[in-house]
Amino acid sequence: MLISRKLLNRYVDIQDISTDELADRLTNAGHEVEGIETLAKGNGLVVGYVKSLEKHPDSDNLSVCMVDLKDSVEQIVCGAQNVAAGQLVVVAKNGAELPGLTIKPTEIRGVASNGMICSLKELGVAEKYMTEEEKEGIVVLKSGNVGDEAIQALGLDDQIIDVSQTPNRSDFLSMHAVAYEVSAIFNRDLTLPEFDKASNTGSKTALKVNSDTEKSSYFSGKVINEVTIKESPAWIKEALIGSGINTINNVVDISNLVMLETGQPIHFYDIDFLEVQDLSVRNDLDITVKGLDDKEYVINKGDMLIMNQDTPVGIAGIMGLGNSMIKEDTKGLIIEVASFDMVSVRKTASKLGLSTESSQRFSKPMDNLAPIKAMDRAVDLLIEYADAKLIEETAVYGQASYEDIQVSVNFEKINAYLGTDLSLDTVVDVFTRLHLEPVVKDGNITCTIPSFRKDLLLDVDLIEEVIRMVGYDILEETLPKLDLTMGSLDPRQKVISQIEKIMLGFGGYQTLSYTLVSEAFTKGAEGLDNPIKLLSPMSDKRAYLRTQLTPSLLEIASYNAARRVEDGLYFEISKIYTKDVTTEKLIILGMGKQPKANWLKETTKLDFFALKGMFIELMDQLGITERRIDFVADGFDTEMYHQYKSASITVDRKRIGVLGHIHPTVAHDLGLKDTTVLEIDISDILTKKKAAIKSVNISPYPTVTRDLSILCDEKIQTKDLLQTIEKQGSRLLKEQNVFDVFTSDKLDGKKSIAIEVTFGKDTTLKDKEIQEVMDKITQDLIDKHGVIIR
Repeated sequence: MLISRKLLNRYVDIQDISTDELADRLTNAGHEVEGIETLAKGNGLVVGYVKSLEKHPDSDNLSVCMVDLKDSVEQIVCGAQNVAAGQLVVVAKNGAELPGLTIKPTEIRGVASNGMICSLKELGVAEKYMTEEEKEGIVVLKSGNVGDEAIQALGLDDQIIDVSQTPNRSDFLSMHAVAYEVSAIFNRDLTLPEFDKASNTGSKTALKVNSDTEKSSYFSGKVINEVTIKESPAWIKEALIGSGINTINNVVDISNLVMLETGQPIHFYDIDFLEVQDLSVRNDLDITVKGLDDKEYVINKGDMLIMNQDTPVGIAGIMGLGNSMIKEDTKGLIIEVASFDMVSVRKTASKLGLSTESSQRFSKPMDNLAPIKAMDRAVDLLIEYADAKLIEETAVYGQASYEDIQVSVNFEKINAYLGTDLSLDTVVDVFTRLHLEPVVKDGNITCTIPSFRKDLLLDVDLIEEVIRMVGYDILEETLPKLDLTMGSLDPRQKVISQIEKIMLGFGGYQTLSYTLVSEAFTKGAEGLDNPIKLLSPMSDKRAYLRTQLTPSLLEIASYNAARRVEDGLYFEISKIYTKDVTTEKLIILGMGKQPKANWLKETTKLDFFALKGMFIELMDQLGITERRIDFVADGFDTEMYHQYKSASITVDRKRIGVLGHIHPTVAHDLGLKDTTVLEIDISDILTKKKAAIKSVNISPYPTVTRDLSILCDEKIQTKDLLQTIEKQGSRLLKEQNVFDVFTSDKLDGKKSIAIEVTFGKDTTLKDKEIQEVMDKITQDLIDKHGVIIR
């Protein structure tokens, strides 16, 4: 909210209060002041009168002007094409400071120049406040006294306080509410304009208004058959410019001023634009409309429209449509004032990508009586500044009413909560300054809440008002009384921390991706069912809580790959929420090599087997041995993962996730090369019983290794062979390692596997013992799997 000091001063006398002090007191009262700006910048600026003008002897584009500055007449060379004798202009005298420029005596093509005739741009004025003529040349004053302060003569001697909107104070979008606050803070009289019941006048009207949706509880209109379009008075123009709103003409400016003052957006229709004097609100149409910005917007059922019978004339609470705007030849107008459901307006504005002054106000809680106040103020101003005549009575649908809300607070509770020793008179004075009409009885203070203060509902809200007004600096410094506790990690946090350390040890990068995703990111066989959708999402891309991590990590990988970062190991641990369950997942994504190639050429391709090895090592360090883990080439999402390079992961025969290469089609669409992903549910792992860590002495006796060369059917899985070897290896088997796999069309549907087995015990092994075990292994392999031992 941009607060114009000049406009605020019309309601509260702050002439003797500096803008810095005003900003400080507002900040101390809980309002977030972002900064203070001036409309025009510079010093040493005065009003000058161009007495005469001659062409520069050495340039067709320059003029030599003699300018009266009251205390002297100076020769100034000017390059503006619109400069002329007899004009009142803004002159920067020698020594004047302008944005990025200091004025000094100089010669321009041999002609002396003492000062500069200025344009608004050179004074730092924003272009949106300039006419086309002012953008191209110097600014010419319509009135003023020679030698006077130029910025004041321009009406740009305003200071603007930028106050950020806090969630609980939606009333601060109204200058009248701001005035209430400032008058309370400084204990100054409030001088709001008198306009109560100004609209309760007029002849019988044919205008009909209606609402076909419960999302518009109040809708009113008023016909004014005759107005005069002209320039706005200086104070209205200055108020709008100071509030960041461009001025157009008196009628349009009045509609904007009413919105600023009351916080209630209103709309004026050119009376000739409406074919029939009939306005209504509907939200049951699917239609495309063209806004006042000449852009097309798609309206769906649920979006509210203002209708002139069957013709849309406005997007309710956001923007007008068509050519309904007030023009220079407008003879009369129809005022529309309404109340709209704030959630509906917010959703429509977000969907359409429109953030207007109107939608910003309608999407927040508003004063119940604001529509009536706005209609009264609009009629009051139109009569005074637009010569409004032939006014008809107000047509109304619904009712804008407010029943007084009373909130009580115990006086002793105020001091108990705040830790203060305030007197009853002090507290009552605060509530009186805030116009809460306090009544004291039996130690309780009962306040009547104004219609615009939506934040005052409980006794603690009143306590907050007391300390805001009195000042937080009266609170004594005291140390909090807390029990001495030692911070520590719970069991879950310890396991999470251990996983993070292990993954970082592997050289992984930990990511933190968005929890909110699009609906597409919740789809797929690996995603959990029944995703949670936000009631009011920021956008469609952030409408759901994610049900899986893979799409999020693929998005990160795609982003990096597009920037030529094609090697990387990434991991993330995140909670997953659905309507049915809450769980926690770990994802590991590998792309390219790890680490990057160096002069030793020691790199590891981050493929299925690399991530499998990392996972097994990770589980081993968490106390879950490899024997409890299995990989099954079935039961995973074949649209996301490569059908022949992926597997489901089980721990203790329960599926916990998937490991595999991303499907080539998916990878291509994301601009990725071969990418491998492991995503598992770790909620069970966090609580599973861990294997005890055993330590044994290093055996002084040598181990013995034997190689097995096996020819078997291609369909036989290597893990099945290893399980058979382990079963028959009895206690002598220490380790087994697959060191070669060979396939060829010449093997006629078979494959060759070479396995190294290692034996050992607490004594020196004899050949006979080893051979007996090897015979059992080979025979069992032949019997169970039909292999050929070579």
